[in-house]
Amino acid sequence: MAIWVIKDGQREGPYEEQDVRELLYEGTYAESDPAIRDGHLDWSTLGRILGRQSPAAEPPSRPLIPPAEPGSASEPPAIPGVASPEGAAGSPAQPGLPNSPDRPIQVAIVDFDMPFGSMVMLMVKWTIASIPALLILGGIAVILWVALFAVIAVLLQH
Repeated sequence: MAIWVIKDGQREGPYEEQDVRELLYEGTYAESDPAIRDGHLDWSTLGRILGRQSPAAEPPSRPLIPPAEPGSASEPPAIPGVASPEGAAGSPAQPGLPNSPDRPIQVAIVDFDMPFGSMVMLMVKWTIASIPALLILGGIAVILWVALFAVIAVLLQH
């Protein structure tokens, strides 16, 4: 089913659910952006439509619109104060990626493929990089043991 999103006063869509999830992941949309799924009666938040927010989250105040015919991606009726996307009905304007430092993009690495030789080199580099940390921790351990034995020696002499 098609999903429509309102961003900066502009109605954008229709999008397939996977496309909306990618745009949300990229930071183009936020979970709090108003959205509606084709066939639903009222607007909600994008996070709620995608099942990422609890149903207790307050949906934005938007007028009710009639549902579209099942299986169609027709444009929902106009909403007062919200402009329609530019372009023809079949090719709405696609939103760009945000270019703003106040909207950080979150990255999650779920898998990577690396040749065996590169993996070995990475492990060797990690091992070499850990040597200074091990020397520092070893020095602290030696100082603590010397202090502990000094205290014990002083207590045993009395």
